[in-house]
Amino acid sequence: MNLCRGKYKVIIVILVLFHFFVLVSKLVYNKMIDEEHLLHIAKGELEVAMMKKADLNKNVSESVRQYVEMEGELMHRLIDLAREVKSGADARRILAIEGEINRLIASLDLLVMMSPALKSKGPYKYQMDVLKSNEDEVLSAIQKYNAKASEFNMFIYKIPYNIVAWIYDFKKAELFKAKALNLNSPDVERFGI
Repeated sequence: MNLCRGKYKVIIVILVLFHFFVLVSKLVYNKMIDEEHLLHIAKGELEVAMMKKADLNKNVSESVRQYVEMEGELMHRLIDLAREVKSGADARRILAIEGEINRLIASLDLLVMMSPALKSKGPYKYQMDVLKSNEDEVLSAIQKYNAKASEFNMFIYKIPYNIVAWIYDFKKAELFKAKALNLNSPDVERFGI
């Protein structure tokens, strides 16, 4: 009889331990899923920041190029017209030149209204400000992702989490490395820089 009671006690202890392990495993597994989800969110934010950087850099570079080109054309035409007036054009031609100058100045005013940030800062300074802002945003997203990845990696190596990570095949998160960064710098050679 004592032998049977001993077997039942052992079986009960094993069952209690098994249920305890299952309960802990479920709790730990759920916590690991939460941590992995936060890691995926940080990775998504990093990808969005990198795509935004690429798009903004391209668009700002093109805007600056167009602005500088248009401003240069307007200024050259104004200079040519002023030179023509000073060279002794007749009264009828001077009136026509005045009309064209007024239209060019209106075009220049329209250009300034369309791109006030460009005009107020100068096109190249504006471009550098946008590029710096984009780089700062990407760097912040990289740091956030790498912090989450490191936190997740430490989490899955701690006891009892490492046992559950092994059972459910949770993998170590890779840190973001700068060599993988897509460094599409704007083509500033087009601006004569």
